Amino acid sequence: MNTKTLVQGAIFIALGTILHTIVPGFFNGMKPDFMLFCLIAYIMLNPKPLPTLAMGVATGVMAALTTQFPGGQLPNICDKIIAAFSVLLMIRAIPGDGTVKKAIIYFITTIISGSVFLGTAMLLVGLPGGAPFTAMFVAVVLPTAAMTAVLGIIYERVIAVNYKRNRA
Repeated sequence: MNTKTLVQGAIFIALGTILHTIVPGFFNGMKPDFMLFCLIAYIMLNPKPLPTLAMGVATGVMAALTTQFPGGQLPNICDKIIAAFSVLLMIRAIPGDGTVKKAIIYFITTIISGSVFLGTAMLLVGLPGGAPFTAMFVAVVLPTAAMTAVLGIIYERVIAVNYKRNRA
């Protein structure tokens, strides 16, 4: 990894951390995962194993430090690492390079991340208020996945334009 890649990663982590921290939680402290959003965008720009691992661990740690979910530290780290490599695998497995592919990656990665987070949290500390996995999945993960797919495409286009401009 070169210095430029590290700086880009740090900027994405900082942006994700700021958004993750300032956006209030809803439905028992759950909220959209902006760290995941930035993680996916970064891996789409740098689809290599070492940056993927580094970003998965770094975003997991930062999400753990800023989580409002009771006992959500370890689930955040687990879900970010698994999500990071899911993005890398989907980039390689799904043919094409267009908007639909990117929207699918944002949507599916958010589903994977949310499922891993909720499953890990359920096993380790339980879900808030004894809510069932299915209720949390439907109320939080699915809407977040849809929102992430739409916003991800918008965000990715802004980043891609600036990324191409700065490479020249």
